[in-house]
Amino acid sequence: MNKEEKPCCEDAEGKPDTGWRPSFSIIVGVGWLISIIIFLGFFAYPTELWEKNVAVILLSTLLAFSLLGGVWALWGIKMMPKEGREMFKTSAFKWRVQVSVILPFIAIIFLIIWFWFIAELYSFSVWQSIAIVLVTLLAIGGILGLIWARWGVKHSKEFKKYENNKKE
Repeated sequence: MNKEEKPCCEDAEGKPDTGWRPSFSIIVGVGWLISIIIFLGFFAYPTELWEKNVAVILLSTLLAFSLLGGVWALWGIKMMPKEGREMFKTSAFKWRVQVSVILPFIAIIFLIIWFWFIAELYSFSVWQSIAIVLVTLLAIGGILGLIWARWGVKHSKEFKKYENNKKE
């Protein structure tokens, strides 16, 4: 690749230029941690309402991940190599990526609703709430595993050529 074909977002040495994103990530991460500590230290609900504290932590985590995910995803799309762009042209790849992004958000929103409303309203125990979290994680893993395994089996031969190019 000559200098004229250099993709955007590379520095003078040809390394990916992340710009302001690492600083933003540190600010969001430290800000999130500080806000959780302040919340738990001064504004947390009483011990018998522990579910609401979990819901607030999940909500703040969702917000932090949304901020960081959006910033880094846009950068990743800009830096995507030609092989990656070819994958997006493969049948049913786009919707699998979209489901892989949206499904965890739906699960976290479900868990926030669970801890804020349902767990307290029906007096579920800590163990029952842990079981709900584990079942939710297993369901997400199972769904994502099913949709990606089928795609991987169907299209694996198409992308073997890219693996061979990387080894050279």
